[in-house]
Amino acid sequence: MKRLAFILTALVIIAGSTSLARLGDVKRSFPAPGNQVRGMARSTIRLFVIDYGSATRVYRLSPVTGSSYGSWTTSFSNKCSGLAFSDGGVLWIGCDGEDRVYKCKALTGSVYYHWNAGHQPYGVAPFCNSDGGIGTTAIFTSDSAPSFCWRHNMTSGSILSSFGMASASSFDIAWDQRNNLIWKGSLPNVVYGYNTAGSVAASFTVPGHSPRGLAYYNQYLWVGCDANDRIYQVHCPGDITSDVSPASFGEVKALFR
Repeated sequence: MKRLAFILTALVIIAGSTSLARLGDVKRSFPAPGNQVRGMARSTIRLFVIDYGSATRVYRLSPVTGSSYGSWTTSFSNKCSGLAFSDGGVLWIGCDGEDRVYKCKALTGSVYYHWNAGHQPYGVAPFCNSDGGIGTTAIFTSDSAPSFCWRHNMTSGSILSSFGMASASSFDIAWDQRNNLIWKGSLPNVVYGYNTAGSVAASFTVPGHSPRGLAYYNQYLWVGCDANDRIYQVHCPGDITSDVSPASFGEVKALFR
């Protein structure tokens, strides 16, 4: 009897340690800095966030607790919405008021150079092959109306490719290299995953309203909601395209251990 009880207890412990999480399940959340969270980006150790309501201040946060490790204000004449991180401690900032993308030093905001996107770059993401923007070879940008995603040369800004998106929203984007998807928020509280042909592969809802900031790292998305100024870390499994079809909106069944 004691042996049976021990086995049953062990099975309960194992089952608890291998619990399944679905796409969009919230792991944790914390308050966003400032009062209008916009673009977000992830390095290997930091979460970068743009506060649209304070002359575009960029914060460096702990991606676990939300604690601030410093901030700086952009030197641009207009506010910005898009944010991406790439190799060498670089932030790419989309200035929608100028139709420009700036390459900046992540710790100070010093500008290396900029190029004209040809549209309002509300969303910016690195076209990378590893977490934290490692192996970035191009920069994604997105507009709201018409809603397109463009892939740009990092130095000149020339357009390498593009695709249309159904969600006409002026929100940030995130590149998920595990699933080869661009994630973009939409009103009121839905985040869509687009493949590079422009088709929707998956979607999920977040507790907050107006998901304007997005960043991806290690099978998680960080989603910054403008309406309640809160940031959510949500599960984003690395195999969703094999299990999720566009017809499954609201019923995402992608699971991982």
